[in-house]
Amino acid sequence: MSPAPRARFLAVMLCVVWGVATALIAVSALARLEYARAALEARAVAASLDSNLANGRSPTRDLMAQGRIRPVVLQMERWLGSKAQRIASEERVLVHSAGWERYVSVPVKDASQWDVVGAVVLRARWLRGIGWPMGVLAVLTLIAAVLAARRIDRVADTTMRHLWWQIVDVAAFLALGMVGAALLVRQRIDDALTTFPPSTPRLRFDPLYLAPPDGQVVAIALLLTMLAATAGLLMTAWVAAGRRTAAERRTTLAAWGFLAPSVLHLAVFTLGPLLFTLYLSLHDWDLLEVQRPFVGLGNYRELLGDPLVWTALRNTALYSLYVPVTMLLALGAALLLNQPLRGVRILRAIVFIPTVVSYVAIAMVWQWMYHADYGLFNYIIRLFGGTGTDWLGNPSTALVAVMIVSAWVQLGYQMIVYLAGLQGIPGHLHEAARLDGAGAWQRFRFVTWPLLRPVSLFLFITGVIWSFQVFALVYVMTEGGPLHATDVLVYQIYQQAFEFRRMGYASALSWVLFAILAGLTFAQWRLLNRRVEHAA
Repeated sequence: MSPAPRARFLAVMLCVVWGVATALIAVSALARLEYARAALEARAVAASLDSNLANGRSPTRDLMAQGRIRPVVLQMERWLGSKAQRIASEERVLVHSAGWERYVSVPVKDASQWDVVGAVVLRARWLRGIGWPMGVLAVLTLIAAVLAARRIDRVADTTMRHLWWQIVDVAAFLALGMVGAALLVRQRIDDALTTFPPSTPRLRFDPLYLAPPDGQVVAIALLLTMLAATAGLLMTAWVAAGRRTAAERRTTLAAWGFLAPSVLHLAVFTLGPLLFTLYLSLHDWDLLEVQRPFVGLGNYRELLGDPLVWTALRNTALYSLYVPVTMLLALGAALLLNQPLRGVRILRAIVFIPTVVSYVAIAMVWQWMYHADYGLFNYIIRLFGGTGTDWLGNPSTALVAVMIVSAWVQLGYQMIVYLAGLQGIPGHLHEAARLDGAGAWQRFRFVTWPLLRPVSLFLFITGVIWSFQVFALVYVMTEGGPLHATDVLVYQIYQQAFEFRRMGYASALSWVLFAILAGLTFAQWRLLNRRVEHAA
């Protein structure tokens, strides 16, 4: 049976669900904005009441009740029933629902601010002004549903190679609705913010204050809804396409079903935080401030002119030079420990142990060995008549000292990988080279090394990536000093985020680091992989 009817129905339902979800997000944001404005007005009315809790200022919204707590509760029981008792029992702003009506109550306390003695209740006009936007959204949803049904029929009747182009017009209507809803909510929030007091940490936790919704969060929710609907339409078009048999479609869908938990985990805990850091990088985001204004590319412009960032980038690039040195030492160790020596397995374990030890423990041990007064290295130097040096306190030696520790840590891991590569080389190749009269150096140069190039490429790329992410050793051993001699990019990110509380600036630095690593990895892969392909 052709999957076209089911795919057509699914595409239409996806458009309808998108329209309903978009409407709910927009209406919910506008309703919360109205509740916040009503609470602010009710609070002003409560502040204007006299000693008898009467003769307050006239509000622009419908005044449902005001005065002492008992008469207010009795009066509101006409609309709320028993739920009106919450007005007397809770000392905060409350939003009450009764059918389509919404009421906002603000308690009034006595002179000692201890007991609730009265209340002011206003009717919230939460449905006002949303009729025509919801009508436009309904029209866009209807058009998108009709287009989606036609595009699914077209995909089902013909073999389409590029499914995206068949639903691009549907996606355009979804994007139009998303942008319109986001602009509507943002405009009304911006207009309302002129009537709100300046946001402060104290006001943020005031029980008599309702904060207005964040327009940017609403825009992100609308964007995610649109992207989910577009992805669903693509999947529906793929199911309806005649490129595969029913059995192949069932197999592929079953595979995606098994992958869905992992994909969802990656989306929530990897892709989600990644996108959130991009959002943070566009704001002046202080952990202790309520106002976090949008600055666009301001953080990126600032870091380009920050000399400490360039110092950290230079130190990070210099630090990564330990990677080829470690690879050379690891290759030598692997060649040595690949021989049939007595106790070779114990030696391999000893070399590999630093790889599995905590970096903090390693840093503390090496910090003691580097100590200027009672460190192991200076003790040995003094035994031979030297004066020793302050390895971690001297700007000219601090970075080299940390690089030595990193090389020692990575040596065992790279040795094991090289050892696996050596043991994967067929023995008959060495035997044939030996019969041809090749010596040990010639066998290594023309047999072993070419076949180890894929391993070397892997170790080099992963080693450079790891070197640009170094943090624990620097944090424990030097804290970026002395005189920023060991200040690296990740330590700069840590300082900006958790010492200076500049999460936006730190997020911008994180994206710069991501771009550098992506560019380096791509360049290394393109340049080195050309020589690896033949050997592989």
